[in-house]
Amino acid sequence: MSGKRHYGYFRCPKCNAKWESAQVYSVSANQQEYYKQDCKNCRIACSPYKVEPLQCPNCGKPAKLCQCPKRHTDPSKGHRSDLCHKCQSGRPCY
Repeated sequence: MSGKRHYGYFRCPKCNAKWESAQVYSVSANQQEYYKQDCKNCRIACSPYKVEPLQCPNCGKPAKLCQCPKRHTDPSKGHRSDLCHKCQSGRPCY
């Protein structure tokens, strides 16, 4: 079954921009391939270089409630479907 949600870390190979996303989905059941996200600066498709469970491994809380200093995302930010390859494939995240 595809579509399991994860937390991912991304880096653009062109401009070195870094970002994190709580909207990382596996493409297939083996969970070894994930939908890409485009860099908002370069619009280059980027695969996550690190993927972990949606639950924070440090505090055990769901990623959206985690306040560990290692996290750099703002849980109140909206989802950029224009940068999300899952949304662009016709299978929206929401």
